[in-house]
Amino acid sequence: MTSKRMTGLARRLAWSLLLGTCSLSAHGAAQAVKTADAVRFLEQSSFGPAESAIAEVQARGFGAWLAAQRSLPASRFPDLPEYPGNSAEGCPKDDPATSPTCYRDHYTQFPLQVQFFLNALSGKDQLRQRVAFSLSQIIVVSGAQIQQPSSLAPYLNLLVDNAFGNYRDLLEKITLNPAMGDYLDMANNDKPSADGKSKPNENYAREILQLFSIGLYLLNTDGTLKLDSSGRPIPTYGQDTIGNFARVFTGWTYAPKAGAEAKKHNPRNYLAPLVLYRLNGADSNHDKGSKQLLNYTRAVDSTLPANQDGETDLQQALDNIFQHPNVGPFIAKRLIQNLVTSNPSPAYVGRAAKVFNNNGSGMRGDLFATVQAILLDREARGAARREADYGRLREPVQFVTNLLRAFNARSDGVLADLAKSMGQFLFYSPSVFNYYPHEYTVPGTTAQGPEFGIESSAAALNRANFVYRLAYSTLQAPGATTGTSIDLSGLNALGANPDSSGLIAGLNRLLMHDSMSQDMKTTIAAALPCTRPGGQSVCTEAHQRVQIALYLVATSSQYLIQR
Repeated sequence: MTSKRMTGLARRLAWSLLLGTCSLSAHGAAQAVKTADAVRFLEQSSFGPAESAIAEVQARGFGAWLAAQRSLPASRFPDLPEYPGNSAEGCPKDDPATSPTCYRDHYTQFPLQVQFFLNALSGKDQLRQRVAFSLSQIIVVSGAQIQQPSSLAPYLNLLVDNAFGNYRDLLEKITLNPAMGDYLDMANNDKPSADGKSKPNENYAREILQLFSIGLYLLNTDGTLKLDSSGRPIPTYGQDTIGNFARVFTGWTYAPKAGAEAKKHNPRNYLAPLVLYRLNGADSNHDKGSKQLLNYTRAVDSTLPANQDGETDLQQALDNIFQHPNVGPFIAKRLIQNLVTSNPSPAYVGRAAKVFNNNGSGMRGDLFATVQAILLDREARGAARREADYGRLREPVQFVTNLLRAFNARSDGVLADLAKSMGQFLFYSPSVFNYYPHEYTVPGTTAQGPEFGIESSAAALNRANFVYRLAYSTLQAPGATTGTSIDLSGLNALGANPDSSGLIAGLNRLLMHDSMSQDMKTTIAAALPCTRPGGQSVCTEAHQRVQIALYLVATSSQYLIQR
């Protein structure tokens, strides 16, 4: 094999097989980061180990790469025009000027799905995009209810912009986000009626506690349950607490549109945060009674006094939630599950929660510091883990992006239907509990495997079909312009060698960070054809061998589990 015949990927794979490392950290000191370690790190911290990203991690080192990612400008979602609420009015069928794609582009999340995949495939700010996607699965708003992409884009940008910020700030911005206000009824939530027959809506109060912050039961710092004297979990709150928080969240409505008069219930406006309705200067739709909140420490007020302004009640209530000792382990575990492994040890959760509680400078809720601690933790780094309960099933979106980034894909971003066929329809979570239940237990085991909650025989078959189409043709989903294709030319030189070990080793390093079992290597080698007419020293089916090897690796159970 000569250097003239080797293109970028093949050259890199060959050198990495010989050397296995690249030295020089960001500070100039020797720091060996093996290719396999860089690949594994990028599986956890990005949307896939692209060749350029692997080289950057090896050149900088893990910590310096994370620091560099923090400073990159955010790849955001587009600001889209608002359309009439009635799609028949916004996209009249009998109007010759109406585009055939009008409904798709203005009344579905298609434009945001396309931008998501473009950001995931080619955005420089990979860590921000991956963390924002994780946060979107913890703090959920769904296109199943929020129809227009112009309505959902500000929520998605909020997560992107605050992915490395403070969780207390994020909670406040999410609480006042109009898409969330619509989705969980924070907007236009009225105070109790004088006769007591009408009560505030409890939807947002319930979910901010159960799903966005503290969960149902008291936790130790390591995420394990606190138990009472009878060995039973201790609830974090009761129905009365939910009712009191619902009263806190009364009086907020959508921001008035330009030129419109403010009302108690303003019409939907997704382009500005919620506002507190005021009549003659008074927030007359806010419950002014005292409110008993979470009571867990003398250091944080658990009772809001009567006659406070709605803004003051909101700020103090969010402080009351944010300071609860459950928040650190609760959020840390969710992030670990989304990035690294579905079954983190209590010690791992405890170490990450400790950083959430104090980033080393006295700040609580620092998301970047927490993510950094998660990704640099000894349970995430080091030798590849082989325990049966370690790792996570690659969720469909990540499964798609990992393979595309590995082989320098060219894509128009029209990929959402492919992930949908595997069980995950991007931005259309079926409920506030996410695409899949975060506490789902793999059948027949005691191990948590959230992503297995949407895995099925049909989804598994569609994963295999996706890989086949990717390896053998161009992906042309409905609505695609140019489609999606990958570049396997860099592997053809390895595929031409009758000895399949180089090709298999290259795919093993790039896709599986050298974790492939010997049995798998043997099976793949036996499946690769090789014809050498006239005594040639190369296989004439070089590209076919690459396609077969890629298909077998990417559909294997060993690849499907990110370890």
